[in-house]
Amino acid sequence: MNRKLTAPEIAAGIDHTSLPPILTPQEAADLLRLKLSTLYRHACEGRYAGAVKRGKPLRFWRDRLIQEFMR
Repeated sequence: MNRKLTAPEIAAGIDHTSLPPILTPQEAADLLRLKLSTLYRHACEGRYAGAVKRGKPLRFWRDRLIQEFMR
């Protein structure tokens, strides 16, 4: 049976205390269980509006990234 997860179910499955609110690309890839190159490709395609570039490094807002991934 396939059904969409609700926000409380998603929140219950993620331990927010172990991750900072702003993630490095490697932390974001580990969280989503993606390869780093796949994460960069998705960010370039505009799939993750939670991606922020301040200077050279790319960073991801943890909560936005999770919400966008689940869509």
